[in-house]
Amino acid sequence: MSLHFLVGSAVGSAACNTPEALRADDVAYSSHGGRGSFFAEAPQYGANLTLLPQDEGDASPACLDGSKYGFYFNPSKTGSTKWTISIEGGGWCYDEDECFERSKMALGSSKGWAAQAGCGCMNTVGDTIDKDCNCIYMPYGDGASFSGYRSKPWAVPGQPGEYLTFRGIKNLDATLDWAFAHGMDKATEFVLTGGSAGGLSTFLHADRVSARLRKEAPDVKKVVAAPVVGYFLDHDNYKHTSGVPNTPSWKQANYTTWMKYIYKMQNLTFGSDGGLTAACEQKHPDAPGLCFMSPHMVDVVKTPLFVFNSKYDSWQLGNEFQSGWTTKEEQQGVLQYGNDFLGQFKAVQADSKNGAFITSCICHGCPWFEATTLNIDDKSVTQHYAAWMAGSTTGAASIHVDDRLPNGDGAIKHPQCAAFPSAQAEAASA
Repeated sequence: MSLHFLVGSAVGSAACNTPEALRADDVAYSSHGGRGSFFAEAPQYGANLTLLPQDEGDASPACLDGSKYGFYFNPSKTGSTKWTISIEGGGWCYDEDECFERSKMALGSSKGWAAQAGCGCMNTVGDTIDKDCNCIYMPYGDGASFSGYRSKPWAVPGQPGEYLTFRGIKNLDATLDWAFAHGMDKATEFVLTGGSAGGLSTFLHADRVSARLRKEAPDVKKVVAAPVVGYFLDHDNYKHTSGVPNTPSWKQANYTTWMKYIYKMQNLTFGSDGGLTAACEQKHPDAPGLCFMSPHMVDVVKTPLFVFNSKYDSWQLGNEFQSGWTTKEEQQGVLQYGNDFLGQFKAVQADSKNGAFITSCICHGCPWFEATTLNIDDKSVTQHYAAWMAGSTTGAASIHVDDRLPNGDGAIKHPQCAAFPSAQAEAASA
């Protein structure tokens, strides 16, 4: 099974806000293969691309280049009333220059999207993934995790006559409108999921989607969210550098600074036209941009969450921490990053409705689907997730954390887990 759309940027590379790295993300994410799941292959059958109408004027759904937004719907083959919506990843564009680059690619334009794609469910049956549900796969198209909205085109500095369209939250809402008109009003179980930037989308929009389901699907009994590698830390980079938007120095800034600029650029707000939650605005009235970051908003999410992540997430090490681990100092920094992850992750653990599987594998496209690779307490990722879905585990019993050093301190050997010198890890931690 290929997890190409979750691999992201290479560990230790420059930050992903360069044209070269953005193109790498485009290749990695934008095949729109529609797997929509991180454990099972997508169905062999494929759904046609549905492009949404742009008949709402300035409130119409659109990609960055103004092209129509769309999605792929794979209906159940057995009449199931279970639903999954899976949101594609692909990083973010951190300033207007990057968004303009993205608007020429499949991550910012629907003009080259595949005619068909599949989608894999994240519902469960027994102790495994249910392979049959009604599944909508949402390709990326806006560069801000489906959260921004500006009614009018936004000018690109230094590019006369070039404009961007920021309609991420409209893309999400219009997709939900279509889903409810085509059977989701009969849903009895629903899972919202997504990987990487789609994982952040899952955190951000779980309650928005849940509220609509509770209102428009009267028979729904279970609504949960399963964000995959979407818990991106509020963390400085290794060298503590900074930069200026729309200049070459911007790639030297830290992730928190980048995300705060997106908040302003794409006009992320907290009302019906905004992708952020009012509860988080109340929590951070003096720094509302923090609500675009999962550690700062997860404690106000009412929807039950099962979080899949690595405490040594390779994308975060390469693009937030912006360092490899060649020297002892860098290795110490990586180990500290893992400790910092667990510190910020306490917000998830504090809520008894949540579950999690946190691996020590250095990965972003993690081998979640492997039956034994990442096991904790002699159970696979899918078994722990299915037990939480079924209510067989609750509270602290649903939180599974590999407390070892990177890659299980050398015990986890898998090509999707970037190598780390376990002996040096021990020395660095001494």
